[in-house]
Amino acid sequence: MNRQRSTAVQKSGYRGKHFTLPSFSAEGGIYFEPEPEKNIVVVPADSPVIKTLNSVFDLKNFKVPRRPVSLGILTEDEKELMAANLGAPRTLDLPVKFPGSNFRVPRELAQFVPVIKRAANFEAVVNARCYDEYYCYLTIDQGFVTPGRLQREAPCHVDGFQGARWRPKVRCNHTYTVSNVVPTAYYVQPFDFDQLDEAVHNFFWEMNYQVAQTNSRFAWQPQDYELTLMDCFCVHRGMPALKRVFRTFVRISFEVRIFDREGNAHNPLFQYDWPMVKRDIEELGLVAFHPESDPSLRVFPWQGVDGKPLKGRRRTQPKLRTHG
Repeated sequence: MNRQRSTAVQKSGYRGKHFTLPSFSAEGGIYFEPEPEKNIVVVPADSPVIKTLNSVFDLKNFKVPRRPVSLGILTEDEKELMAANLGAPRTLDLPVKFPGSNFRVPRELAQFVPVIKRAANFEAVVNARCYDEYYCYLTIDQGFVTPGRLQREAPCHVDGFQGARWRPKVRCNHTYTVSNVVPTAYYVQPFDFDQLDEAVHNFFWEMNYQVAQTNSRFAWQPQDYELTLMDCFCVHRGMPALKRVFRTFVRISFEVRIFDREGNAHNPLFQYDWPMVKRDIEELGLVAFHPESDPSLRVFPWQGVDGKPLKGRRRTQPKLRTHG
C-alpha cells in the first residue's frame, strides 16, 4: 500500500489563485458501466434531494431544509484503499463520464474506483430515467491538514449554483461526497433569498449570514467514510481539523453543463477539446446583501476582514456563531 505513482503536475494560476493541473496517462484506464443490481441502498422517496432530482434550478428550493441522502459507510477494504497515501494528484472536476458513455477513470486514480462504482450504482437506480443525459465529474483532494485549517477553504456554499450568467436555468447538479476524516458540515435549515438579486449580491456570503443568525444550530455532519448525496440546494462548508490529519476527500458530481473553468483536469480517455475559461466569483463584483454584518462573513478566504489580500498561508474563516 506504499506504492507511489508518478504523475506529471503543472502548476498554474490566475488573479492571485494557484492550482495544479495533473497530467494523466492514456493507457491502463479503468472502464466500467454501473451495476444497479448491486445497489443495496433504499431510495428515500420523501427526501427533498430526491424529490427535486432532474428539476430546473429554482431559488425557492432553498426554503426547504434538506439533509444529504446517506448511502452508508464504506466497507473496510474500501476505506483502506480510498484513504491510502499512494500519491494521487489533486484533481478538480475531471470528466469521467460523458452523456451516453461508460465511466473512464485514469489508472492514477484507480484507488477511488470502488467509491465511484458505489455512487454510479445508486445513480443508475435513483436516476434511471435521465442517467445518460449527465456528465460526471471527479474531484480528489488528498493531503495533510493542520489544526485549525481547512483542506478546502470556502464560505458556506453549494455546488452547482446557477447565477445570473445562466439564463435560462438548467437542470440541478447533484453530487456524491465522502471523506475519511473531518466530514463536511451541512446546514439543514431554510434559506430565504427572495430579496436578493443574483446579478448584484453574493449568495454565498448571504448563506454565511443566515447560518450565523441561527448560531449554526442546524449544522449536521455525516460520519467518517459515509458516502452521501447532496444537490445544489444543500448549503455546506468544510470544517477545520482539530489535529494534524491525512484527509482524503472525494466528490462525484452529475451535471448537465460542461465544466470549462481553467484549472479543471483533462481526461485523456475521452476525445474532447473544450476551450477553458478563466472564471471565478470574484470577477463578478458582487456585494453583500447585509453590508453591516460581521466582516468575516463577507470576504473571500484569501482576504482579511479589511478586504485586503492575506500573506502566506493565512485564510479568513467566517464566524458562523454569533455567541457561545
